[in-house]
Amino acid sequence: MSGDPRIPEAEITELRRRLYAQYDAYYSRLCEETEHTRQERWSRDYSSLEAYEQSVEPNRERFLQMLGGWHWERGDLKPRVEHVLETDTYRLDRVFLTCFEDIEMDCLLLTPPGDEPRPAVIAQHGLSGTPEVVCGFTDYGDVYGRIGIRLAEAGYTVIAPHMVGGFGETVEGHTYVDDMVGISYGRARTRLNRKAYQVGQRVFGAEMFCLSRAVDYIQGVPNVMPERIGFYGLSQGGQTALWFPALEKRVKASVGASFFNHRYPKQVVSGGEAYRAYIDCEEEDKFYPGQLLEFSDSDIASLICPRAYMVEQGTNDMAVNYRMAEDEFSRLKPIYEKLGVGARAQIVVFEGGHEIRGVEGLEFLNRWLRKEPI
Repeated sequence: MSGDPRIPEAEITELRRRLYAQYDAYYSRLCEETEHTRQERWSRDYSSLEAYEQSVEPNRERFLQMLGGWHWERGDLKPRVEHVLETDTYRLDRVFLTCFEDIEMDCLLLTPPGDEPRPAVIAQHGLSGTPEVVCGFTDYGDVYGRIGIRLAEAGYTVIAPHMVGGFGETVEGHTYVDDMVGISYGRARTRLNRKAYQVGQRVFGAEMFCLSRAVDYIQGVPNVMPERIGFYGLSQGGQTALWFPALEKRVKASVGASFFNHRYPKQVVSGGEAYRAYIDCEEEDKFYPGQLLEFSDSDIASLICPRAYMVEQGTNDMAVNYRMAEDEFSRLKPIYEKLGVGARAQIVVFEGGHEIRGVEGLEFLNRWLRKEPI
């Protein structure tokens, strides 16, 4: 009624602000407290490599469940191979793999000439990339350093799987466009992840299963040494280079660029000019229930141990503050050293940005996939 008393809008606004601030402070405190309580969920046994791996298996299982679990049978991959081109240093094919049900993942396969046994490497693009981009077959830019082609030219069989990202995006504006709706590339994954979440799954977890099917495939490719599988990825591909080997023990050596980080601030603490936190981005799929309670990046990497893992990080990368990466790596290195395999965990910080350097990383893969037993 027009004669009813009115409460000033400023007072209502202040109450709204006050309640939000209380919740924000509460959850900020809980997130920060995980820095001190997370290790209570780990019981690492350093008495032997075998004992260590057995001791972290419960954490590996909980990590997989955080990703929604793997619900699918390993059915017939029904591979379809389409020849693309051939050079003096590699043959390029596009391979389609039926990972599960209606999901047919496309990959690029680069095969060096010759019949000698060779290791294989999975080359993984980032959020707005494609297999063509990570390998070096587009004009997207040089942030990937043509790593797929370089690996093939170094004598590796290379498979570059396709993960969900944007398409039709611009490099600067990152505008995802399809026939029905215009949304950013981050929102593209968010839409899928919201649907997956409703049935107890996560898009990234499903993609990790698809990558494991790519391992199934590459192990059967002629001349590939099935026990010598490596990984190289940038950005979200760098996340994959950390998370996938933590789940898939057939990956013996992995190099991740521009992802490994001090996870608590990267997730929920605004970084200003120092770094870009996910809390200030639209990449909703980068948040997982309970992650900070148990899984920092060094903890996830400890699930790779005693297999080989390298971090590549540029000093001018806004996605990852290199000092935060170095700080987090200082928590991982002692785990490897306590087991007598310290050389298998390395970090290289270089003058550069959000990119693959591909120098020490290639040397690292050469050592652990070609020379050293692991």
